[in-house]
Amino acid sequence: MNIALITDENYIIPTGTAIASILQSNKRENFHFYIVTQKLSLASNSLLLSFIEPHKTQAQLEVITIDDDDIADFPIRKGDHVSIATYFRIYFQKIIPITENKLLFIDGDTLCLDSLFDFYNTNITNYSCAVVHDERNDEETNFTRLKYKKNNGYFNAGVMLINLDWWRKNSVMEKCLEYISTEPDACLWHDQDALNHVLNGTVLWVDFRYNFTQGFYFDKKDMCIDSKYYSAIDCARKSPTIIHFSSAYKPWHVECNHPLKKFYRAFYKQYMGEKLHLTYKQCGIAKLKWHIKKIIHKLHIKQYADFRQALKD
Repeated sequence: MNIALITDENYIIPTGTAIASILQSNKRENFHFYIVTQKLSLASNSLLLSFIEPHKTQAQLEVITIDDDDIADFPIRKGDHVSIATYFRIYFQKIIPITENKLLFIDGDTLCLDSLFDFYNTNITNYSCAVVHDERNDEETNFTRLKYKKNNGYFNAGVMLINLDWWRKNSVMEKCLEYISTEPDACLWHDQDALNHVLNGTVLWVDFRYNFTQGFYFDKKDMCIDSKYYSAIDCARKSPTIIHFSSAYKPWHVECNHPLKKFYRAFYKQYMGEKLHLTYKQCGIAKLKWHIKKIIHKLHIKQYADFRQALKD
């Protein structure tokens, strides 16, 4: 299986943990991991390699570096919880060897719990990629902003099974770059918006368990997705293949409210032999405000989404 992950110097541990979880859950498969980055130190390269060391007979790792000039003008705004690295997904058709026709991209803030065999072997011959509906799949503003039909849906780009031949033939990279250049304000969710605009109507929708994002664990009223998907979401919640910690607060943050954060932390401890060091995402006044909101929420004075309870099966 060809699997790509994107990282930078600040995301080495999460990326390595995601890789380790894939290998642990797929011990009968062989993998070629492409690590796409802007630049990595020798120490970071060595650290990444250490994650596949226990599985070196089934996995190899290749680091691909994106040129600085390719990403100079991408619109990262103040307050965004992503780095410039999120745009690297656009370049897969260019940077992955021409001999490869299929690629599974997985975000670094994920944990793989089950076999990827069936997902990876999905027939996508006539599709640009196989993807999962986003929690905001039916939000009207998405389609107004991106200017395409609502019935074409909106996907989360954190997991994509990509038909590289289709991307090359249809110039997906070039079209995304043009869209970002001409409509930067429309790209509220960065390259995910550009990919949805360019690929709408060409994707294969797959089971929610292959990209089970954080919002699916909470009250469905907090999402913006048609009720026709509720049954499939409930079923996927019981046996997700890929858990996607899609909130700004990750399992390595004190503020994380994901119901399976303890599972991630336990996996890290088991694999690394030490406890995951938790840090605050917020700092200064923002950190103080978070603590105040937590107290207010516990006292039932006002309820905040940051402290909501997950659904119980």
